Amino acid sequence: MDNLEQLTIFGNDLNVDKTIKKVRHFFEVDYPVAKRRAHRDVTGLSSPVISGMPKGTPIGNATEERLINRAYCRQVVAATPKAIDECSKWSRKLLRWLYLNGEDDTYCINNIPYSERWYYKQLKPTAFIEFAEIYPVEELLVFEKVQ
Repeated sequence: MDNLEQLTIFGNDLNVDKTIKKVRHFFEVDYPVAKRRAHRDVTGLSSPVISGMPKGTPIGNATEERLINRAYCRQVVAATPKAIDECSKWSRKLLRWLYLNGEDDTYCINNIPYSERWYYKQLKPTAFIEFAEIYPVEELLVFEKVQ
């Protein structure tokens, strides 16, 4: 992204294109899945049944993994709107419209005082980078070593 400022942190350059791709994947795949799983009912979990018959022991604890996954999904669902709220004015508006309200790019373009080209070249990529910088649950910024 040539319009976005190049960031160098601790000797690493931000790979803007890979970061944008990672954030887009987060919003289009990970976040919707987390929203569905965060509200999944875990009342179907049952205590283990003890019988006298010998059985093979599975590796790991499936119940524990489901509970951890659900807790992680709840954390993602809670942190995402908070991170969006910390973005700059236009980034916040675009991310809310697109990923919290379910609007599309056309809606955003029609509701901003900028051109479609500016939306795709500057506003949307900037929103993704800002979100990646703020999001606390996992690292969304992609860095590469400075040569």
